[in-house]
Amino acid sequence: MKPTIVKTKKKVSAEQILGETRTDAILSRWRSSIWKLLWKDLLIYTILYLIIGLVYRFALPEEYQIHLESFIKYCHTQNAGLPLTFLLGFYVSLVVSRWWSQYCSLPWPDTIATFLRAVKMKEGGEEEARITRRTIVRYCLLAYLLCVRRLSIKLRKKFPTMREVIQTGLVTEAEAERIGEEDSVRQHGGSNWWMPLLWSTEIAENDVNISSAPVYGFIQMNIAGYRQKLTDVLTYGHVPIPLVYSQVVHLAVYFYFGVSLISEQWIIWRKDGDEVVYLYYPFFMTMKFLFYFGWLRVAETLYNPFGEDDDDFAIEELINRHVKVAMKIVDKTEAPPAMQKDAFWDITNPQLMGLKDYDHDENDENDATLQLITSQEKFDPRN
Repeated sequence: MKPTIVKTKKKVSAEQILGETRTDAILSRWRSSIWKLLWKDLLIYTILYLIIGLVYRFALPEEYQIHLESFIKYCHTQNAGLPLTFLLGFYVSLVVSRWWSQYCSLPWPDTIATFLRAVKMKEGGEEEARITRRTIVRYCLLAYLLCVRRLSIKLRKKFPTMREVIQTGLVTEAEAERIGEEDSVRQHGGSNWWMPLLWSTEIAENDVNISSAPVYGFIQMNIAGYRQKLTDVLTYGHVPIPLVYSQVVHLAVYFYFGVSLISEQWIIWRKDGDEVVYLYYPFFMTMKFLFYFGWLRVAETLYNPFGEDDDDFAIEELINRHVKVAMKIVDKTEAPPAMQKDAFWDITNPQLMGLKDYDHDENDENDATLQLITSQEKFDPRN
């Protein structure tokens, strides 16, 4: 029995892992970070605070300093009662919930393509059947592009008119003429993005092989579900968060920190009982600024996930993925691998063996070739 040869790298890079890897310090990152979003605002705010402090200490006569100190104490007392945490927390929670719901509402054409592939065609008609399958999938992808294009500034810039959409290959000139220019910004009745899906249902209904197949109902049901999910995505653009709610939250945050420019000033020590620890830089106010304004910037960034911010949806990559995968599924140009007995044949307690299950030199940073022999390999029926 020959051993299994596994070539592997000892170190796994962050690029090999999908999602949040936490391989580096989270506070030291720049892309999509609080530092990138707030450094300009924080710099301007700190400069204003220091200017007010310098004017108060060195430019005002003592009489005006005393009046200002009374005003500072008054602002400090009143500003502490604003329900900023409640307003901002509920608003951010709503925005994040909408952001995630919009992504989950984006449909994937894989299910439709899989059911189309399951349709058994008559002998000699595979070429025509392939055209039918690819056309249905192409129409689904076209509807996806036309629908999301109404929300995404990236797609609108890349495909400003139907002429650019024609160049993608998803639609012909004759089909584009029937759909229209698709340049209306009306909420309802200004777009025909749904029309390719109507053509898909008609093609499936008129095709003898598809309409007589046991999966015909599932195909039509999934096309309808595909259209419903696109409608759900479009609804988020039709019905945004009420403007008055966003204005209340922004007004509260800006008012709070506007007053804090005065209320957070350290007053001059004039008599016993006024002792304070004077810090030349407002460290605690800076932290509050980062917390609250960072919270607000999160909401502003995620408010429209189809924009051009770092955390917005990678719609172009997603569409390219759908075109590649859906077309690959409906094509029957490659046969599946030959069937054979698997490595776990007649094994009562199969286990997957990985690199950490074997002894190896942790200090070796180069690629290693490990000879792995498991109890499963001893009985591998494939050898």
